[in-house]
Parts: sequence; structure tokens; C-alpha cells
Amino acid sequence: MSIDYVVASAETVDFSDNSFNVVTACQCYVYFDKDIVFKKIYKILKGSGNFCILFMSWLPFESEIAKHTEELILKYNPSWSAHSMKRFNYEFPAQAQGLFEVEDSFVFDLPVTFTREAWHGRMKACRGIGASSLSQEAIAQWEKEHIEYVNTLPERFDIPHFASVLNLRKKGTAL
Repeated sequence: MSIDYVVASAETVDFSDNSFNVVTACQCYVYFDKDIVFKKIYKILKGSGNFCILFMSWLPFESEIAKHTEELILKYNPSWSAHSMKRFNYEFPAQAQGLFEVEDSFVFDLPVTFTREAWHGRMKACRGIGASSLSQEAIAQWEKEHIEYVNTLPERFDIPHFASVLNLRKKGTAL
């Protein structure tokens, strides 16, 4: 299969109209300028193409490991907004009105298995630590404390997660 990879923001991708059967947004939808993106995706989708949005997160109220890790992140980054996640269904976005209709919407649970090293790496990459504005010193302090914690855990463990999916189908001639 020949695949072309394009690095661009969703708001600036430049594809011809009617280019794709499906567009997916996994873990990134929250960052989109929805006033721009829905119109752009509508144009690049073929006929009755689909725009599928997926969000997945651990459940800290169902996992002592996730809860403890979140508390440690908040110790170093109290302004981190992606903590205390609970299951949710995506609402139909107002910006999709007239362009898309809901084909399917659902939430499901899944266990995700981690090693101590993988969990530490996952948390270091989250926007509460690695993708934040923390100083290198604060990241190093968090990392030291988190490694001490994960070393008390079994080598492999499951963290309960949920996934929320909103599958939208392009309507006839809108724009």
C-alpha cells in the first residue's frame, strides 16, 4: 500500500474536494477549531463519507494506580486540566449542523495493559508533564517521584480505560 503522510493542522490541510471516504480524529478533536474543521472535512469527504471522532482515557476513579499518578502530576502541575476523567458520550457538535448526521455514537470500556516502564512513559508524554510548560527541573522531580512509585507496582498491570466514539455521516449537498 502506498501511503502519503502529511503533517499539518486539521485547519490547514489542503486536499481536493471529494478526496476521502473516511476522516478520523483520534485524541486530537478537542484541539480543533470546529468552526473551520467541520466545513473543511465536509468538503474533502466523498458522497456520504464518514468523519469518525474517538477519544480514549484512563479512569482514575476505577484505578488506584491512575489516581495516584494523577495526584502526582497535579502536585507539579496544578493547572493540568485533563485529570479526573469520567466516561462521556460525544454530543452532536453545533458546528456539524447541516453538514453531518450521527450515524453511530457509543462508549465502551477496555483494560489497557502496561509495564511499569510503559506506564511511566505514557504519563511522561501526557500534556500534564511532557507536553506542558513545566520546567525541566519540575519534570525531573516528577519523574524521580513517579519512578519511585511505579517501582512499587507489579511488572505488568491493567489500567481501566473508556473510549467514546462519534461517527458522523456527511449529508447530501450542504454548503
